[in-house]
Amino acid sequence: MASSEDARRRTGYDVTETTVDDVLSALRNAEPPRPDGGVVWWLYAGRKPRTPYLVAGLRGTRGSLAWHENGQTFLPADGAGEEPVDYFSLQGAHFPQPAGSEVSADEVLRAVRELCESLTRPACVSWKPA
Repeated sequence: MASSEDARRRTGYDVTETTVDDVLSALRNAEPPRPDGGVVWWLYAGRKPRTPYLVAGLRGTRGSLAWHENGQTFLPADGAGEEPVDYFSLQGAHFPQPAGSEVSADEVLRAVRELCESLTRPACVSWKPA
């Protein structure tokens, strides 16, 4: 990573270019631009076209997960929420996450760690098509 300031501002990571600890630290330490929402990131396992990616958000003790691969989106099978939830980029852009995407913040961090280590869809989450 270029600097700690750069890390605080990033909302997308190629997890092959940084350490898992750097990614997790940036996610844990980010402050949402709005107090009523969460912060969302796009996590890629490489730079090739059509690389699958994980969208991970944190909002207090909750978070959201969505796996994108081959034009399909997958959500946690046990995800909560009947309505989309407000999440924002660190720059303040609004990216509501889908209904049923929220899980505990701990589960989000486990999934991010697994993606960083395996470079594949996290198996610690049971997924269902969105």
